[in-house]
Amino acid sequence: MGLHAQGFIISLLVLLPNLIFIFFPPRSAPGSLDSVPLVFTLLERAGQITCFMMPILFGRMISAQPLGASAILMALCLLVYYGCWVRYYRSGRAFAVLFKPWLGIPVPMAVFPALYFLLLGVWLQSWLFVVPACLFAAGHLVNSWSVYGQVRS
Repeated sequence: MGLHAQGFIISLLVLLPNLIFIFFPPRSAPGSLDSVPLVFTLLERAGQITCFMMPILFGRMISAQPLGASAILMALCLLVYYGCWVRYYRSGRAFAVLFKPWLGIPVPMAVFPALYFLLLGVWLQSWLFVVPACLFAAGHLVNSWSVYGQVRS
């Protein structure tokens, strides 16, 4: 356990597009959406907080790991995630594009950050990272799929 720049970078790389999103929100967001059961939102939030804080708190452990296939797959997930953000901005910031399938992958902007954090747990061979990533994935995927279903109709 211990702070290290690499831990901050792991979290920041996924957060960066979301920080930009704050200043450039969607132009066509629906007025209201039906919500999913509260448990999924709680899972998503608990998973988000934990997934973003764990790399920071365990940065030294991350920096000591040799790069391997999981780290390369994490980078690939991040690149696809960034590509989805580019697609969103090129669409004129259309809300529905945030949830639109890409290459047959449903809700890719939920799938790829979830995979990124799951792969971090695999890379580190640590259930301490895998469990929060699974919680985040469950909540984020259900919430995103719900919104997709509503904006698709």
